Amino acid sequence: MKKIAYTLIAISTLYFFSCKNDNETTEIIDTFYEDYYNVNIAPANTALKLSIENQILAIEDFKTNPTNANFENLREQWRSCATSFAKTSTYNINPVKLGFYDTNIFNFPINTELIEDNIKEQTIYNTAYLETKSTVTKGLGTLEYLFFNVQDSTTAFLLLEEDTFRVNYALAVAEEVLRQTNLLISFWEDGYKDEFANSKSISCTVDARCLAFNQLINLLDIIKVTKLGKPAGLETSENIDLEILQAFRSETSLDIIKSSIQEVEYTYSTSTVNFSELVDEIAESEEISNEINSAFIQVYNDIDAINSSLYSAILNNDPNVVELHTSLTELIRYFSVDAASTLSVTVLPTDNDGD
Repeated sequence: MKKIAYTLIAISTLYFFSCKNDNETTEIIDTFYEDYYNVNIAPANTALKLSIENQILAIEDFKTNPTNANFENLREQWRSCATSFAKTSTYNINPVKLGFYDTNIFNFPINTELIEDNIKEQTIYNTAYLETKSTVTKGLGTLEYLFFNVQDSTTAFLLLEEDTFRVNYALAVAEEVLRQTNLLISFWEDGYKDEFANSKSISCTVDARCLAFNQLINLLDIIKVTKLGKPAGLETSENIDLEILQAFRSETSLDIIKSSIQEVEYTYSTSTVNFSELVDEIAESEEISNEINSAFIQVYNDIDAINSSLYSAILNNDPNVVELHTSLTELIRYFSVDAASTLSVTVLPTDNDGD
């Protein structure tokens, strides 16, 4: 029955069907899209919110008792926030992107000089203060700088320990990130999830399934181009630019990349509401999905082959960085050509300058 339902979904989305009961078919379509939100999108957003709430608690603990243990806890919690955010990026489809929640939550690169200027004001830091400030002075990127400095935990600790205003600024930034996350959740819950569930249009720019699948392609391309290729000199320029590598200060870049890829794999292959069963049913074969699953395995192998941080690997010309770039290219090809063609999804222009 599950495969029959998915077949109806696929056929109805392509608009090449004759249906005995239009109401019944519409209900199946709406259920699929609604389930995609409930099973995939909502849990990722909720996990991000929980991580940020724990980040706020960790900063408050450090403010009360600035010990090394509390310092390490707030840094570890930052890593949790960053990898949780990476999963929500899987669902940053265009209507969501227009709200700029992604850049408000985790913009990069950030401007350390402007951040320091804000801290020097020694004023009351809260969300009202930060609401008017540039994204290059707030978000998870700013917290990374405050907690990790530039791969220098000793300096980061001493600066926070010696300056209450610096800690207050970090706390306000975290609270602003939580506010933006709540706005993201409200955007979905207060209307767009219903619009998404009922989106079935000839235009790929508004059709839910087309938007959702395109975002998988878009995110993989962002990873290949923006988060790996350009910093490593593997795209438009051969020049290495580590300053544009996301999360290079904390040396968490590779963890963030892996977290995003894992969520793409989950959405395509292992979630109870996934794309692979649709592809298999339409193609009457598991060949494409098997190739995609093998491509995921190769990407993970190339990630695991990098035995240092991505920052160090690029700096030291680790050949595994090139291998990862190549395997990502192959994975994207399967998504944008084979799977997209099978689903009759129009591949939209990729925005690989951000999430």
